[in-house]
Amino acid sequence: MTKKEKNTEYINYFNVADIIIKVSADLPLTSATFHPKFKPFKTESPGEEMISIHHSFSLPELKDNDLGQRVYDKPPWKIYKKDDGWLYIGTYPEQEEEKIFKIARFDNSHTNGHIFHEGKDLFEAGNRTSLTFFPSDQILLARVLPDRNGCILHSAGLIYKGFGLAFVGHSEAGKSTIVKIFKNRSEILCDDRNVIRKKPGQDFHLYGTWSHGEVPDISTAKARLKALFFLNKSKENRIEPVRDRKEITTRILDCIVKPLVTPDWWDKMITLAYDISGETPCYDLYFNKQGGIIKVIDGLLYTT
Repeated sequence: MTKKEKNTEYINYFNVADIIIKVSADLPLTSATFHPKFKPFKTESPGEEMISIHHSFSLPELKDNDLGQRVYDKPPWKIYKKDDGWLYIGTYPEQEEEKIFKIARFDNSHTNGHIFHEGKDLFEAGNRTSLTFFPSDQILLARVLPDRNGCILHSAGLIYKGFGLAFVGHSEAGKSTIVKIFKNRSEILCDDRNVIRKKPGQDFHLYGTWSHGEVPDISTAKARLKALFFLNKSKENRIEPVRDRKEITTRILDCIVKPLVTPDWWDKMITLAYDISGETPCYDLYFNKQGGIIKVIDGLLYTT
């Protein structure tokens, strides 16, 4: 086995929202390490925009001067900020003596991380549902995206007749229902979490993620964001424009996935939401489960 072949066993690359996540480990990464949902996002090479994550399987010793300023303390996580980055400490709750199960160190931009686990059992069990082995990769991506003019939105995302459509709302708003209505007519990006991002010189685009809800269909595709719909369950099907830019900004901010919120992160999100509100047509969408909303949206798309 050549050195290049051996290194390949220890490194995987994944593409989300045109950002490459490089995952490496002290142990080989196999086809069973991560959940099958990651397969469409897997790529063979690095890219211009990179996040690097490395996994190790023993915990380093921590001293008080390693910690920095505590900025979050809610079981099971404690988060500390130092001049050179961030420290995440995971502890088992409800134990007489605090026991650490995970330590993660990230640089200030959250683009380079080293994650230490108390052992290798979970890694070897495979089928991990996040690349970070955190409860969700949103914890990382939601911190990284603002520096790239993007965010993760509680939304269902579709590419319908070439248009990128974002259907926005929290749990029970009807995101999965909308996806089911359009299932055989569109490309499903994700029914629960999607990325909206504007790269330099481009319009806002809609990207799928692997953080799906009830509907497991996901896609790595992207499309220019044509419209954003705020979901409302109703007995009738109709669409009403939302024109107040401040109201739209507030409603977008309410549905942005929020990691550890810091003042600089929040400032970037306010600016981003305001930009989306000025460049993307936004609507209140009222719909039922019978599917009549399809004709309503067809009428909108071909008159705007």
